[in-house]
Amino acid sequence: MLGLRPNSIKNYTSLYKAWLRFEQHQQEHYSFDELDKQTVTAFKLWLLNDCGYAINHAGRMLSMLKTIGLDAQKNNHSTHPYIAFIHRFSLPAHDKIIHTLSFSEMKKVEETIVPLPLENAKKWLIIGFWIRQRVSDLLTLQPDQVRPAKNGGLYVDVLQQKTAKKVTVGVLHPLAMELLTTQFPKKMYPCAFNKKIKAILKLAGINEMVKAHRYNGKIKRKETGIYPKYAVIASHDLRRSFATNFYGKIPTPILMNMTGHSQEKTFMQYIGMDKKRDSFADDFMHGMSQLSL
Repeated sequence: MLGLRPNSIKNYTSLYKAWLRFEQHQQEHYSFDELDKQTVTAFKLWLLNDCGYAINHAGRMLSMLKTIGLDAQKNNHSTHPYIAFIHRFSLPAHDKIIHTLSFSEMKKVEETIVPLPLENAKKWLIIGFWIRQRVSDLLTLQPDQVRPAKNGGLYVDVLQQKTAKKVTVGVLHPLAMELLTTQFPKKMYPCAFNKKIKAILKLAGINEMVKAHRYNGKIKRKETGIYPKYAVIASHDLRRSFATNFYGKIPTPILMNMTGHSQEKTFMQYIGMDKKRDSFADDFMHGMSQLSL
């Protein structure tokens, strides 16, 4: 993989692993000349419906699939003509609906007794909420990345796959600390994790009805509707939940360092807030308060 950045190599490796699981699900093995519209659409629906991946993440995977297919074409491999028409898709920024778990909802999760098949995923769910990292960094976490902190808490050292940034996360939450030190969870795949998150949240009674975008396999596009919250939360919402819950309580630069965001604008978009918009409204209300109307 000459010329690729380490993060790109990891992304393509992630696509490769996902594709192998897709083939296992389909009970088929596909070559480049079999990547027709039907097969690519089946992969897309599997990512969105079976794995519960975010729309943007699934779109990136299709983009990488197209890149690999075009490269195979350049190297004189037999490929299907549809490869050239695979397109990346994403959710427009103005159309984004953000979902997060509150501290009280996480408390419900912690107190919920789950059946044995869900116990491992519950551990990752709790750890994921408190170490606020992308699922690619969460589910590859190893015990040797955890070390004692001076204040009695824990340091968790993470080399973020997407950005190649080194961050050290501080953990003080007692249950998360216990899981990281004495009950470290077993490895699991993101697809299985996303499925089990929903089952755990349903058991915990996280059933508030919320507005959300969900991909409808029958009409082959996303649609907006009202769904129980447990049905729309996925792994990527854990990191956003942490940032949202602590925004305004912990200085923003510290939160950005923990999540790995470089720009405050990006961080604010990530948690669905617009600092400028709020400040304009504040200035207007301050001006109004000075007037005698």
